[in-house]
Amino acid sequence: MNDRIALKLLINRIPTQKRKVIIGLFVSAVFVLIIALLAAGIVYGGKSFLPISRIDVTEIPNLERADILIRAGIENQTYWTLHEVQVRTKLLAIAAIKNADVEKHFPDRLVIRLETRKPVAMAMSHTSNTGLLQYIDETGKVFEKGKDASNIYLPLITDPSMHNPYAGDQYIPSVTVLMRRISSLSPDLLSHISEIEIDWKIAGAYKLDLYDLIVYLRLSSIRARMRAELDDDYISRMLLAVKTVEEDSRYTTNEIDYRSNDPVFIPQGGSR
Repeated sequence: MNDRIALKLLINRIPTQKRKVIIGLFVSAVFVLIIALLAAGIVYGGKSFLPISRIDVTEIPNLERADILIRAGIENQTYWTLHEVQVRTKLLAIAAIKNADVEKHFPDRLVIRLETRKPVAMAMSHTSNTGLLQYIDETGKVFEKGKDASNIYLPLITDPSMHNPYAGDQYIPSVTVLMRRISSLSPDLLSHISEIEIDWKIAGAYKLDLYDLIVYLRLSSIRARMRAELDDDYISRMLLAVKTVEEDSRYTTNEIDYRSNDPVFIPQGGSR
């Protein structure tokens, strides 16, 4: 009892201003201690503190939601342990994803907005004796075709310099130019084309960064050798030339050379 009286007398002797400062420092110390304990709980017990329980994912055609979340490394993450930049980096490693935005919303929500690549053509990769179709977008990026893909009228690209294209591969810039041209073509005209073979120009022992195209049609046995500068008008004139040859019994050919304004008909079994 005497100790309590002595402590009270000691406090009363302290000037009022100093007493306020001491009380303020005490309150600040308690507040800092609470913050430190909370931080320690986040560091050591974060896996159970504010877990991510709501995940909104948009724009995922031909991609499985569960597969995206696994590859993004979101499983067992919490609001405190999940880092948006790391998740975005992992998402962009998926070849079919062109761009990704990742946002956390306190306390337990994650929003993922995805921009997927748009296919303009297809490529064939090979595993053992099995062929696997892949997509190519207008930037020349190869990506997964997907389980629900139905773009059966996209042309197959055959490029000797890209022997076995797999998801994540990138075509060289000169071929990417061709992909951009294909992306601008009328879907109706493009539906007539089944395959576009890139025929690189050779000078001696050197391959030039130039090429012609050998275009195969879906409903014709006649192929067309064309320039790489494809556009709607050029393809329309080529299709008309092929139709003319098919309907004229004087011609027996399986190829026309349409690199100039006047088509050249290659006789059956002849050479260019």
